[in-house]
Amino acid sequence: MAEAKSLQRLKAMRSLLKSEMEKSETFSLVLEKTGSKLEDLNTKLLSLEADVKVERWRSSPFSDHIRYTIAPISAALRVYASIQELERSLVASNEVLGYVSDVKRLGEALKLLTSSCVLALNWLEQTIKFLTENGMPEDHPCGLRFKTSIELLRELQMAEARAYLRGGSLHTALENLETELELILHEEEVLSESNLRDLKAIIKRLDAQTRLTNCVHVYIKNRTRVIQKRFEIDYLERTITEADNLHDIEGYIDQWRSDMELAVKEIYEFESNLCYEVFKDVGEEHDVPLYCFGEIASNSGIIPLLRFGSRISKCKKGPPKLLKLLECFFTMDNVRTEFNRLFRGEQCSKIRRETRELVSNLVNGVCEIFWELPCQVELHRPNSPPLDDGVPKLVSVVTEYCNKLLGDKNKPVLSKILEIDLGWKNEKYQEEIVIGHMYNILREIALNLDAWSSSNKETALSYIFMMNNHSHFCGLRETYLGNMMGESWLNAHEQYRDYYAALYVKESWGKLLSLLNNKAQALSSSSPAKRKSIKRTLQAFAEGFDEMHRKQSDWVVEDEKVRWKICEAMVRTVVPRYKSYLQSYIMLLAEEDDHKSSCKDLNYTPKGLEMKLKTMFQSKEERQIVYKYSHFDGFRD
Repeated sequence: MAEAKSLQRLKAMRSLLKSEMEKSETFSLVLEKTGSKLEDLNTKLLSLEADVKVERWRSSPFSDHIRYTIAPISAALRVYASIQELERSLVASNEVLGYVSDVKRLGEALKLLTSSCVLALNWLEQTIKFLTENGMPEDHPCGLRFKTSIELLRELQMAEARAYLRGGSLHTALENLETELELILHEEEVLSESNLRDLKAIIKRLDAQTRLTNCVHVYIKNRTRVIQKRFEIDYLERTITEADNLHDIEGYIDQWRSDMELAVKEIYEFESNLCYEVFKDVGEEHDVPLYCFGEIASNSGIIPLLRFGSRISKCKKGPPKLLKLLECFFTMDNVRTEFNRLFRGEQCSKIRRETRELVSNLVNGVCEIFWELPCQVELHRPNSPPLDDGVPKLVSVVTEYCNKLLGDKNKPVLSKILEIDLGWKNEKYQEEIVIGHMYNILREIALNLDAWSSSNKETALSYIFMMNNHSHFCGLRETYLGNMMGESWLNAHEQYRDYYAALYVKESWGKLLSLLNNKAQALSSSSPAKRKSIKRTLQAFAEGFDEMHRKQSDWVVEDEKVRWKICEAMVRTVVPRYKSYLQSYIMLLAEEDDHKSSCKDLNYTPKGLEMKLKTMFQSKEERQIVYKYSHFDGFRD
């Protein structure tokens, strides 16, 4: 890749040198003609000078005037000789700083030649006038030579003007400098020490030769092209409408945030520094660095980047979009200082306008979704609760969402956006606004839970449902939402959780335990009919227990600690009553010596019943593990 680039540059330089050689040959022909005339003039001047030195001129009253005239003409000729030497040096030069130095000296020499010619012409004209007024004949050889010298000096005086014309030596040299400027600007390492040094030297020389405008144009064109290549991003042209889901463009949003920070903090920061470093010594009255950077920025990709950010706010509304808009605003706020410092001046007015529109879209998008959050929760009220009566997905999602909004990352951004929005409406922002809105969201959740619980025909199941949800709210302790709601709110949910747990135990097992309330009758009667009745009671209890266990084993108690707490409450409620009743039955059988024949028909021992209750809300896999390692078969201790 590097070799191909070097070869391409060599070909360009070869073409350039060939063109310059052709121009130099043309110019050399012109110089040759002028040079031959000057050589002839020089010969005549030397002859004139010799004549002046002849003895016969010493007593002449014209000798001093003639001698003083010859000196300026000789000076002009020496300057012209220096110009020829500099022109030859430019053709042979292959080092930038040396070339710039020769161009500077050539310009100065041409100015000096012009002034020298003016001085010499003045002396010649004054001398001819004086000699003529003092009797020198018009056909005198000295006068004729002076007149010839005037014609040649006037032609020589035009050398500076011709040098600036197309094909002229100075015009060609300045074009070469502009070509070298473009080559340097194409280099990948523009800010290398040598490139920067050459760049500044070329621009300073072009500015001194009143070619800064063209130089600035070349600089802007090349640097704009370089940045445009870095912003060749497909997603910037993507159309976004309300039909687009956030999921479809989420990757683009993350990429946009990265690109925006990269653009402002690296790409345009670099370009701004480069502009001020390159142009800091030129065009001070017009603030050339600011102008250059503004033109580069406005035409190189930042505006499409800003417009894509505005289009993000147009996708389908929803709570997840609010979080993404907060991230986008955070990105813009994170580069705000650099933005205000970099994009100044008239050239950046369009960038600032697009930025204001982007910020406005982000603020309006965030506020629109944020204020609608309670309504979004309310819209789910007609939906049915989960069949297993665990915590509904809406509840867990909304509480997690609120925690994200209240987190250290999002809450400061949300507060700033609300402050901006209220400021636009001439209203004052207060911290209680966010807190109050969170209360509204949780109130709608509570109303949803009450509605869902009331719609459940299974009373015991509705108690488990409410217990699970209050347990979920208890679990918010030491979270952002829990800290905001306060300890009293968390304690209230703990009390409700225990309350619904107790109601569940009473509702589920109270009716079943009522079968075992005929203990007194069992003790006072030993008739076969009564024994048979007691046995049927135990069988009915076992069947009822099996049915309830089968039915409720698939219910969900999401908090493990709460699950064990309920299981312990069930064990304390059911097992003692069952054990007491069973002991009475065994005592009755013992009186008739029928203990062995009847006990084997029992469905559960107290220990087996306890084990079944403790594993009630566990998964099938968990229950199998417990049974395997407890050596419990369900019938014997």
